[in-house]
Amino acid sequence: MDGNRRYAKLHGHKAVWGHWKGATTWLDLIEWWTYFNTNQNHQVNYTTFWALSKENLQRNPEELAGLFAVLTLTFRSIAFTASIHRSRVRVRFIGTKKGLPQHVIDAINLLEKKTESYSHAVMLVAVGYGGRDEVLSAVKDVIDSGEELNEENVSRRTFCSKIAVPPVDLVIRTSESRTSGFMLWDTQSTELHFIHDKLWPELSARDCMHAIESFASRERRGGK
Repeated sequence: MDGNRRYAKLHGHKAVWGHWKGATTWLDLIEWWTYFNTNQNHQVNYTTFWALSKENLQRNPEELAGLFAVLTLTFRSIAFTASIHRSRVRVRFIGTKKGLPQHVIDAINLLEKKTESYSHAVMLVAVGYGGRDEVLSAVKDVIDSGEELNEENVSRRTFCSKIAVPPVDLVIRTSESRTSGFMLWDTQSTELHFIHDKLWPELSARDCMHAIESFASRERRGGK
């Protein structure tokens, strides 16, 4: 979700206003995604939204306070969103809760609790997430277990693998042409779709549909 602060600046507002607009975009896309999945001929059963990176936690206290408030209210809103429950979407969080205020942690726990019985689709929310941290954690787990440090054993300890989510097929990013370390291990064969002319709050369902259509038209050979 890249570009909230720039969007706010373009419109003459503080950063927190941009984060609110970004949250609105997220909620709108959840509605579109769950509706899209009602068509049996094309479904996206797993999706991940990177809501907060580890690096974001280094921002100034005033912005972080506003951002944490936005996240808390957004997580609570999703917990009671009808389309989430109608579509039986399980919400799981990846990353770390270290450095998060208790009200954000409580909202995370509420959202996971409200959807823990669902299995039709999975929405991952990355909070306090860093790609290098994930790989280091997986390697450390292998070493601590006494198992051989090899690709297979590391692969079984990524966030996706731990909760039975397949590796990433498609990454969509607004405004930039980089992945910023997103799921470093599980994006080896991932297709990338960059939307350079839009910031996150400007993203629409049409943009996502175009990304999926582009993905579907590509020949994926996995390096073979």
